[in-house]
Amino acid sequence: MATMEKSLVGKRILVPPARPEANPLRRMLERKGAEVWEFPVLRPAPPRSYDAMDLAIRQLPGFDWVVFSGSNCVINFFDRLDTLGLGKEPIVEKQVSAIGYGAVSALKKLGIEPDYIPKVHTAEGVIGGLQDIHGLSFLLVRIDGASRDLPERLKSLGATVTEVAGYRMLVEASAQTAEKIFGLRLDALALANPTAVRFLVTATDNLGIDLHSRLKGVTIAAVGPATDEAARSYGYTPDVVSGGHIADLANTLADLIGK
Repeated sequence: MATMEKSLVGKRILVPPARPEANPLRRMLERKGAEVWEFPVLRPAPPRSYDAMDLAIRQLPGFDWVVFSGSNCVINFFDRLDTLGLGKEPIVEKQVSAIGYGAVSALKKLGIEPDYIPKVHTAEGVIGGLQDIHGLSFLLVRIDGASRDLPERLKSLGATVTEVAGYRMLVEASAQTAEKIFGLRLDALALANPTAVRFLVTATDNLGIDLHSRLKGVTIAAVGPATDEAARSYGYTPDVVSGGHIADLANTLADLIGK
């Protein structure tokens, strides 16, 4: 079967990272024998301003839920709590949701057990595990420029939503690295989430690279409908869309282009 170990030997796959930490999709593809390239390089940075976060912290009593997406959001939020002389007490009294392993781990290190950890990180996946949210107030602490899907879906169900940037991502890419990667015969582009799509397009646009022409003949694979929609919004139509987990994408690619 194509999904057997090392079924992707000899295949070159570009995997744009969505965060600066370990890239789990890269590891999965490499275990199947693929030659994996990452582009661009990402570096987390604090929000451009803490004004919105500080205001939200002062208004914490008015929120029913606080939702953290990513470890950097947790770290920066709690740093501001300390800076404002409030400590952890204001957040202990709230219902807290953590989206992603990083956010879960960061909260637990601070002695806070999340009340809700979504198994699927799409808007529907997050909302699916909540009870009736009509009339509830949510504070979303996310990366600057995050997808609008979750806040808009919450609002459509009658919730009040406040968003603050927990951190921003700096996209760093050199023309030399880009030319090296896109000069290869790439077999596939694997997109793990909408953020990965945005960072890849941002990096190539900044370098003046015609990504459309560079991806001719390259199989484009996306994880889930949200990533598919993000790719299409930039004019890229995935050849295959897997289920909502990166393991599904790794197996799908192995079946599609593997030996």
